[in-house]
Amino acid sequence: MTQIFRRSTAAVAVAVSTVAALVLPVPTASAAAPTADVPTAAVPTPQVREIPSTAGRGFAASGSHGVLDLAGRGYREHEYFMSGTASTYRAEGLWTENGRWRAVVDGAGVGYTTRMVVVRPNNMAAFSGTVVVEWLNVSFGVDIPVDFSQSYEYFARQGIVYVGLTTQGVGAQALTQIDPARYAGVSIPDDAASYDIMSQAAQAIRSAPALLGGATARTVLATGHSQSAFRLTTYANAIQPLHGVYDGIMLHGRAGGAAPINGDSFLTITARIREDLSVPVFTLQAETDIVASSSVRQDTARVRTWEVAGTAHADQYGVDLYNAANARDKAINDGAPTVCDDPINSMTFRYAQNAAYDHLIRWARGGAAPPTATPIRTLLGVIVVRDQDNNAQGGVRLPDLDVPVATYGPNNSGGNVAAACMLLGRTTPFTPARIGELYPDHATYVARFTAAADRAVRAGVMLPVDRNEAVARAAAAPVP
Repeated sequence: MTQIFRRSTAAVAVAVSTVAALVLPVPTASAAAPTADVPTAAVPTPQVREIPSTAGRGFAASGSHGVLDLAGRGYREHEYFMSGTASTYRAEGLWTENGRWRAVVDGAGVGYTTRMVVVRPNNMAAFSGTVVVEWLNVSFGVDIPVDFSQSYEYFARQGIVYVGLTTQGVGAQALTQIDPARYAGVSIPDDAASYDIMSQAAQAIRSAPALLGGATARTVLATGHSQSAFRLTTYANAIQPLHGVYDGIMLHGRAGGAAPINGDSFLTITARIREDLSVPVFTLQAETDIVASSSVRQDTARVRTWEVAGTAHADQYGVDLYNAANARDKAINDGAPTVCDDPINSMTFRYAQNAAYDHLIRWARGGAAPPTATPIRTLLGVIVVRDQDNNAQGGVRLPDLDVPVATYGPNNSGGNVAAACMLLGRTTPFTPARIGELYPDHATYVARFTAAADRAVRAGVMLPVDRNEAVARAAAAPVP
């Protein structure tokens, strides 16, 4: 079962809602939940060494080489090996849906070597003090930096250091196949060690100045999408209380459950985020995700949930980067671009994600909690209520949805990569007649779009700089 969730994004996003026959971990001797405010276990400091720029093909697999102009943004990509010995864990006590879980060390001595892709400013005087560590997604058998693909512009604008971490065995194995000369020796023999590897990455960031060009991190955030969010949910509830190494956690596109803590445990079907954490957790969901996650919506003192209407689990903006990197690495489908029966969802999810990171950073530094947002309207939690154009009602509203030129669906069909298109969503352009009915002239369209963008900024779900980009795009669009 673990392999299903490891290799198929579809399983992560959909199957969790249909596996009611699975049970919670078998309870062992009763034990009180840990006090989440006080870390109770030390995290080893791993060894870190930079990979020479000339090693192998001379660039990071799944990285930005030939895909993004980092230099033009004042940034550069570095890559490091991280090596150490990781502990594994087991569940103790009954893991219920409230997330107040206890994990204890079940084994030690899992030696590993992984890699970290570090994207940082050329001039570290521009460093904001924030580091975002992404648990790289391996749903399709290779590292995919989903959250970086959505928010790299925001990271560069804000002086944020990004770290993409190979955290699981399938990602490590793919590296050795893509570039055996560069990644010789990379190995994660047991995914049960992934939780400790995630903690050790934060420890390395705080204790190895070379990773940050000699600078010091003020705020270290964990982030992960889909399958990675599935595992980060377990991390937040069971490992963060033990280690306390992250200052905040972003769960993007999670299902309602959580990953097993080791190979002997079961999936937890319904898992809320524990509410006694001392650090904030932001859950950011696309419309695709709510079918499997509406049962765990939370807005509390330490947990915030946003559901972004009109968006898909992954979208055209991200796919453009994945396709370019895949054409270079030939890691999936021999480098062929991913295509679906219909145009892939093009809703601007990235604007909401940028705003969410902005809120999470301030929140993690002791600032105000992010604004709450109305959930996407549903019937029975699984049927989305739609308007006359078949777009979702409720949820976080971006101007491209409030002033639409298309129907933005959460699923697609067909395609050349198994299970991908059902998660990529679709864009169905309005007919010229409908466009004319909504927007009799270009000035009307731009005025309405601008007003919607201003509402999104006031609601806190869109940053002013993204508002300006969106309004300029609308002004240049041939509508009607």
